[in-house]
Amino acid sequence: MIQIGIDYYPEHWDRTLWDEDFARMEQLGVHTVRMGEFSWCRLEPKEGEFHFEWLDEAIGLAARHGMRVILGTPTNCPPLWLFERHPDALQYDPDGTPTHLGIRGHRCMMSPVLRRYAAKIVGLLAERYGSRPEIAAWQIDNEIESNHCTCPTCTALFRQYAQTKYGTLEALNKAWGTDVWGGEYSSWQQLTPPLLRSGFRRDWYNPAWLLDYERFCSESAADFVRFQTELIRARAPKAVITTNSCFSGGMPDFHRMFEPLDVAAYDNYPPVTLPKDPEQLYSNAFALDFIRGIKQKNFWILEQLGGPMGCWGPISPSMEPGMLEGYALQAVAHGADLLSFFRWRTSISGAEMFCHGLLDHDNRKNRRLTELEGLCRRLRKLPALSDTTVVSQVAVLYSSEQEYALKNQRQSERFAYWTQLRLLHDAVLSMGVNVDVISQNASFEGYRVVLVPTHFVTDPNVAARLEQFAASGGTVVLTNRSGVTDRNAKGIPGRSLPTAFSAMCGCRVMEYDAIGSKTQLMRTTRGGCYRITGWCDLLELDTAVPWAWYVGRYYADIPAISKNHFGKGTVYYVGTVGERAFYRVLMKEALTEQGIETIETLPQGVEVCTRTGPGGGYRFFFNNTLDSQRFLLGSSHMVLQPMEVRIQTVSGEWV
Repeated sequence: MIQIGIDYYPEHWDRTLWDEDFARMEQLGVHTVRMGEFSWCRLEPKEGEFHFEWLDEAIGLAARHGMRVILGTPTNCPPLWLFERHPDALQYDPDGTPTHLGIRGHRCMMSPVLRRYAAKIVGLLAERYGSRPEIAAWQIDNEIESNHCTCPTCTALFRQYAQTKYGTLEALNKAWGTDVWGGEYSSWQQLTPPLLRSGFRRDWYNPAWLLDYERFCSESAADFVRFQTELIRARAPKAVITTNSCFSGGMPDFHRMFEPLDVAAYDNYPPVTLPKDPEQLYSNAFALDFIRGIKQKNFWILEQLGGPMGCWGPISPSMEPGMLEGYALQAVAHGADLLSFFRWRTSISGAEMFCHGLLDHDNRKNRRLTELEGLCRRLRKLPALSDTTVVSQVAVLYSSEQEYALKNQRQSERFAYWTQLRLLHDAVLSMGVNVDVISQNASFEGYRVVLVPTHFVTDPNVAARLEQFAASGGTVVLTNRSGVTDRNAKGIPGRSLPTAFSAMCGCRVMEYDAIGSKTQLMRTTRGGCYRITGWCDLLELDTAVPWAWYVGRYYADIPAISKNHFGKGTVYYVGTVGERAFYRVLMKEALTEQGIETIETLPQGVEVCTRTGPGGGYRFFFNNTLDSQRFLLGSSHMVLQPMEVRIQTVSGEWV
């Protein structure tokens, strides 16, 4: 069955509370307890002086109450004595100065001295607990971001990274195009991380330099994960190892980071306040499909929203009735096999003391805990769920390189890589069709439709594979600003956009207009007229036919979207950014042509996701709004209350 977990920090609480807490968790039906990821200062309060007794006791108590432990390695927050003795273990900020202690994640992941101490504490933990049956899994560190560190160690390693990649300064200068603004390197010592001091803007720097630095920072994070994974596996070869991920401005390439790990995991904090703007994409379904796509299999939630949020902003409003259960079942619907709620008790101190858990400071049973009890009862009635997964015929391609490059060189106001990813995903989701978000390097086997938003940094191998996919009968949807640069973020001379994709698209971009926040219109061959913003590619068609034209301005009646039959398949090129309703019309056509069944009657905000397995499957209907929703499902009238989830077997029985 689906596992229910709790995030618990025994070191934060008086020992007299532990028995009560674990007994209440057992009564609730909790399967796992996650602990330890911030406890280095308690495990090693002085250098070489280790105290594992309290952790032994907490793990033992959990086991006696029928629960297993997900044990975190505590490397996110090394103890202060380590930095006092070894300042070179401290991370440096983007401006080239040491960061201030006092918040988490202040270590440099590449520091040799940090790794020496980390190897000791992680090694001792793995030796002590690696073969213990009470340990369900290991979590490495906490919410790892790219290692954007500018310390002397990282400066030298970035220099080494570039030297290994390019071999000579001549090759690097050519690849990066450093002749612009007189930036040619004549010595490797001149190469440093880009220092973003006050007043300096990222998009003033050489984009090739920035892109390789982002690749280096991401690879540093992945190397930190590999380093700890090897430490644990050397002592516990059968250990299940993961780490918890979150979306942030410093996201590493999760596909690289999770390579050595057994299961992908995510910290799931959907919005408590839902926007009123119907164009705003707020559903966490995209994030869930993204995490499932990392390994293209079911995943875990290691932090699931358990109460109003604080710390990272003002305290949020309380969760609406049904929100705790609804968001939890949304995660299950999209492939989560474990939900670990953050946290059991709301902290009484520290920055997160108003980042609420299931229990408030008064320690009394409340509405959130009651709702979790209902969720546990409901999941116990569906034991076969754990034998199912999400199978999709539609994929959205994601690439961290596109994200990095477009962050470095903003294309226009209102133009964002993530927006286009989410718009395409939303359109498929809105018709009750499963969709995966996968790496651009993943296999396309099993998919009928592949959606490719803004492939800005051109990988010729990806272009060739998409051509083959389309020629063999698949449908590709490619969007604007694709094929713009080579792998080094340099423009591609002598070829019209979308360069490597031109043949399969059957069109060329003869001009473009970065309209930013302005709003214009386009009309489609299907008769609709839709608002557009952000970007306008003016298309010249070769073998393609128009699917939509611009309305107004000097490019009125010039194609905005094209459709091309390529081999046995079809390729759409979307030259602009439209409103949600437009993408739904486009996706309806693309899905129908591929014989993929859709539900056209779903109101906006109602999501349907299906999990299937050898013994059958389940369809989840989730009303991700704060209003009642009514619609037809076949010949039946459906009513979903705010945040309600209804579950149906694939044979049609409601459970």
